[in-house]
Amino acid sequence: MLHLPAGQLLDSWDSVRGEAMPVRAAALASLAGDVSLNEVMRWSIARRDLALFELRAQVFGDSLDAVVRCPSCDEQLEMEFALSRIRPVEGVPPEADRTEVLVGDRPVACRLPNTEDLIAASACGDVAAARNALLTRCIGVEDLEMREQAAALLVSPADVQLNLTCPSCSHEWRTPFDIASFVWRELDEWAQRTLHDIHAIASAYGWTEEQILQLSARRRQTYVEMIR
Repeated sequence: MLHLPAGQLLDSWDSVRGEAMPVRAAALASLAGDVSLNEVMRWSIARRDLALFELRAQVFGDSLDAVVRCPSCDEQLEMEFALSRIRPVEGVPPEADRTEVLVGDRPVACRLPNTEDLIAASACGDVAAARNALLTRCIGVEDLEMREQAAALLVSPADVQLNLTCPSCSHEWRTPFDIASFVWRELDEWAQRTLHDIHAIASAYGWTEEQILQLSARRRQTYVEMIR
């Protein structure tokens, strides 16, 4: 399933594959909503991730296959489920990026972290400094203790946790599902396969990349199989 032009996807992958992961994720999210990268950089991570759920459904469909290992017995678990089942909410409006939490009886203005915040935090020297940078940028109080309390109350609507049970040892645990890394890994694998197919077809027939990408994925695969 590929509802976006293959050439557009390949160009987007190529333009950001050398960037940090937050920038790659924002660039992919901009494809789903047909908005500029600069605009998505200011979206909350919650809004960005919901756009990535949409993009993944458009490009690769709703069915998802994944492999995890049990942290107790190291058994490898193969999972198959619908992405729509773990999508956190139907939508996050722009105004939801900003909220208030009550610390005691005092309302504290907060903003959900965005891509620009993650990039700023990644420039810090250690985890503690990065966390402090995020809190400073996103929570509008100077008092450190109150800022920490507000952070504990701030919940992202796109925080996805999977509840898993090992069929071998019955161990139960929760693990986070990072849609950004998942979609990028799938797109990277698709792009590498597509480039190999383009190389094979171009070498055999002398067609240009543009001509080859105008073929459907099934026809490209058929040509590659005939070449082999």
